[in-house]
Amino acid sequence: EKKDAEKGAQLIEDETSIWLVVALKRMPEKGRVKPIRIPVKHTIAKEDARVCLFTRDSQQKYKDLLKEKEVQRVEKVIGLSKLRSKYKQYEAKRLLCSSYDLFLADAAIIPLLPRVLGKKFFEKKKLPIPVNMDKTNLKAEIMRACHSTYMSLSAGTCLSIRVGHSNMPAAQVADNIVHAVPAVVDHIPRKWKNILTLSIKTSESVSLPFYNAPLEEASASTATAPAAAAATTTTA
Repeated sequence: EKKDAEKGAQLIEDETSIWLVVALKRMPEKGRVKPIRIPVKHTIAKEDARVCLFTRDSQQKYKDLLKEKEVQRVEKVIGLSKLRSKYKQYEAKRLLCSSYDLFLADAAIIPLLPRVLGKKFFEKKKLPIPVNMDKTNLKAEIMRACHSTYMSLSAGTCLSIRVGHSNMPAAQVADNIVHAVPAVVDHIPRKWKNILTLSIKTSESVSLPFYNAPLEEASASTATAPAAAAATTTTA
């Protein structure tokens, strides 16, 4: 099992994520643990993406529920008790984090997970995505979670939202940026008035800005252009 996990981790590491980076003028007064769903035009997660689901106890109950609802996207189910006991050590958490493309979690346990998972999931920007396990159409709920991207409104002035990866066509990444920007801004306190810069980057590249806030005395109308500029910048 460990060898399979290490092999999967290597495949995941070979794919470079592309991020929309939002620099704020002022940090939010309150951070949010729960990730915010951001719509994108093109699915970022591959059809064969490895998906892990964290659930309430008992673990077997939710495995049976996924089978009953014909949910096939989830490869691994880990109950909260097992997560706390089996993945207590740093190395176990590191391997778990690198072994899956996407982590989902029962919305009911989201507030408990930051302490249980540790900083590795934060560093890798793999915070679990909340799903409502009580939904009648659970299959649709899981698919919707897999086909969106997310942002965490942390207590800081820099936000990163995954909008694509290195194996996607540049035009699709550009489409995702154009679709994501309005939704991202809508969730930021003071909206465009609080945006300093918008950039795109990978984990190994420098940031490429495509929007800078106008001078305070400039017309506020100039702040409506950045979404359209994203496509030109990304495909250039």
